[in-house]
Amino acid sequence: MEQQKDNIARTLNTFSLSCLLRQQTFLLPVALLWYQMNGLTSADFIFFQGVFILVGLFLEVPCGYLADVFSKKYIIFTSFSLFLIRCLLWLSFRGVGIVVLGELLVVMSRCMFQGIYDSYIYEYLKERDKTDKLVKYCGLVNCCLNVGSGSASLVCALIYPKYCLQTLLVMEVVVTTTSLILMAMMPKTKNTAVKLPLNQHWGQIKQTFVNTLSNTSIRPYLFLTAIFASSTYVFIWNFQPIMRQTNVNVAMFGAVYFCNFFFRSATSYTSEWLRQRISLKFLISFIIFYILSAFLGLALSAAASVPAITLMTIFFICIGIGFQLLFHIITISQIQKYTVSTNRATASSVNNLFSQGLSGLILMSFKFLFTKMTFAQIYLLYMFVYVIILGIYFSYFRKRHNFF
Repeated sequence: MEQQKDNIARTLNTFSLSCLLRQQTFLLPVALLWYQMNGLTSADFIFFQGVFILVGLFLEVPCGYLADVFSKKYIIFTSFSLFLIRCLLWLSFRGVGIVVLGELLVVMSRCMFQGIYDSYIYEYLKERDKTDKLVKYCGLVNCCLNVGSGSASLVCALIYPKYCLQTLLVMEVVVTTTSLILMAMMPKTKNTAVKLPLNQHWGQIKQTFVNTLSNTSIRPYLFLTAIFASSTYVFIWNFQPIMRQTNVNVAMFGAVYFCNFFFRSATSYTSEWLRQRISLKFLISFIIFYILSAFLGLALSAAASVPAITLMTIFFICIGIGFQLLFHIITISQIQKYTVSTNRATASSVNNLFSQGLSGLILMSFKFLFTKMTFAQIYLLYMFVYVIILGIYFSYFRKRHNFF
């Protein structure tokens, strides 16, 4: 028994390390500068993030289904490989088309990882009758993902002022290759999904989609975490444009992203401890307060154009994102509990589908709104949109589910 416990810890610690290395995205804090180097603007940057998120919307559930039918390990390995190809592509070529192609590879990579890694952990633990450790190890992997991005952001802040963007890409190639080697060492989990003829695959995906939405034990979590997660996408992809707009020193970009990932990793690592001490009602109330306050803060930052105000607002957003991630981890646990092995990754992908769809539409609207409105007006409009969305959600689920 003790030996099995050690093997589980060793395997999932190695998996966590592989994920940490994969998240060493050194270019992320200065991605806007990479776009501008290739002839794109801040509005283009936000618009394309929305486009890529919507592209991921159509890939999310099929990727989850592939993970149910084939090996989850191989799908995650493919995810890491696609990111490596993006690094090599951007290192070798320039131009708007190359930027778009590279981002599409990142979208495919993300869809082959989100909603699948947690299913891989669950299946691995289930085969060893240790599913009670799901929150602990999902929290650990989330922690490592954010530590990876956070440490990469800190390195970016130190390296970028002295070296060029190409240096950051070379570093990404090295660490991603290492993560691939570690992922290749991971054990496979059993595939319990029935192998169907090709013309029946989409019907199975559709049925899983319908079943997930009709599951009253999952549905309230599914939609609320989608709303919360979509706000996180919107905030994160506006960090660089708002800092650029308010003349924040470029050297602070990496520090800001480090702060963001520090709070995310801290919340992930302590998720099991926090879940036992924070009520779900308080957590939901705080996240709603943070979302609306964050949009107000961004509007104020844009209007005042004072770097200190912008940085304080972003610091507050980073804290809120950490608690949003805690709710996401709780949601993962609920979804895994009430789904079956044959479609567990597909069901998890449905969760990501809704959050990406909402955030993608909001981000794409930025480019068109920017031609007629200021940054401050756009953020106030976004706040109003979320008030409406949350109002519709609570008016519906309070009447139909004993959730709150």
